[in-house]
Amino acid sequence: MLNEAHLQALLEKALAGQASDEELRTLVEALQHDENLAVTEEITALLSKRSADHILPGEERTTKLADEILKADKLPAAQPLPARRKAAVVALWKKIAAAAIIVGIAVTAFYLWQINRRPADAVTGNTEKKQDDVNPGNNKARLILADGSIVVLDTIANGTLSVQGHTRIAKQKDGQLSYSSIETAPANNAAGPLFNTVAVPRGGQYQLILADGTEVWLNAASSLRFPVSFTGNERIVELEGEGYFEVAKDAARPFAVRTKRADVQVLGTHFNVCAYPEEDWKTTLLEGKVKVVSGEWSVVSGKPAMDPANRREFRQQAEAILEPGQQAIISSLSSPSNQSSSILVQTADIDEAIAWKEGYFQFNDASITAIMHQVSRWYDVDIVYKEAATRARFNGRINRAIRLSGVVNALKEGGINCTIEQNRLLVYP
Repeated sequence: MLNEAHLQALLEKALAGQASDEELRTLVEALQHDENLAVTEEITALLSKRSADHILPGEERTTKLADEILKADKLPAAQPLPARRKAAVVALWKKIAAAAIIVGIAVTAFYLWQINRRPADAVTGNTEKKQDDVNPGNNKARLILADGSIVVLDTIANGTLSVQGHTRIAKQKDGQLSYSSIETAPANNAAGPLFNTVAVPRGGQYQLILADGTEVWLNAASSLRFPVSFTGNERIVELEGEGYFEVAKDAARPFAVRTKRADVQVLGTHFNVCAYPEEDWKTTLLEGKVKVVSGEWSVVSGKPAMDPANRREFRQQAEAILEPGQQAIISSLSSPSNQSSSILVQTADIDEAIAWKEGYFQFNDASITAIMHQVSRWYDVDIVYKEAATRARFNGRINRAIRLSGVVNALKEGGINCTIEQNRLLVYP
């Protein structure tokens, strides 16, 4: 019997059209057992709960999806299902298909499986030019060292990259960088703090472990500037874009994430900070407690904005304390000179806030512009609105591992008309 985690992974891969022949065969065979049917019912319920709105497909389409997936004769090594068992499994697959389409991740698994196995002309019956498409983002970033030298992380082998001060910098695996203390420093050790920057381009993501053990995930079009090792009585990093933080506990040295519009101050906690300049600023707290202080940091006398000596230059606007499950929002229209600027605290949609870290887009009543900001950054494409963006809203969960055409199809299911043209996404009213 497959365990729940394995079964759920197979379900999501099949529904996203990414399962191999062997995985599809394993999934069909697993669903012949009563105990796995029970687990799958639970997974289906979880999928359904993720949606804020019900965008149900037509009954005919759902039935076709279930029937196609369950055609055992299409899977060479699969055993035919007894009639009564097949009826039960078909009914269950209808539920799964409907739930998956609700959350925006469903694609006809059998159809995509067949496309992956045959050339395009065998599927379409002709050799017409295929629609332009774009691959999803991946693990890539640049590391800017204290001396200004640049390391392209996605093209370098795993292992030690540099030793700065008492810290070893290493690429542990694809998509992860780590900082760790060493006992002796090199002879040319520079005096004073050393700062590094990890810059993630559009179409990228990266993870790093800071010298204190804090783990950081960076989203596309984001950068983090931080000290190679933390000294003194505080830990300060500077973020542009979006990052998820799991802060190592150290009551004697508070941790702060500094952005252009606000500071997030913590002791040890899990939280997400979204600080893209074109969007509302947001911090979402999953665990612990944080204080959000809005305002603006100014740079004077050539000092870095994150230098602790510059605290006196911070023009504070407002502050708020967050409890787990809460989100702080600062409008993109806010500025220190705007006296109406404030911090809005509300109940957070945790799934939506950290979906990017888990490998998904999560849209809950999202506007077209909010959706396109995320799509543009992850697929590194330009968005062209053929007319003014409509006020349509979209609900759905889409796997970030699929190509852009899959996202376009999901958006069309929700009533958003868009087309890929080379490296642009055209959005129609």
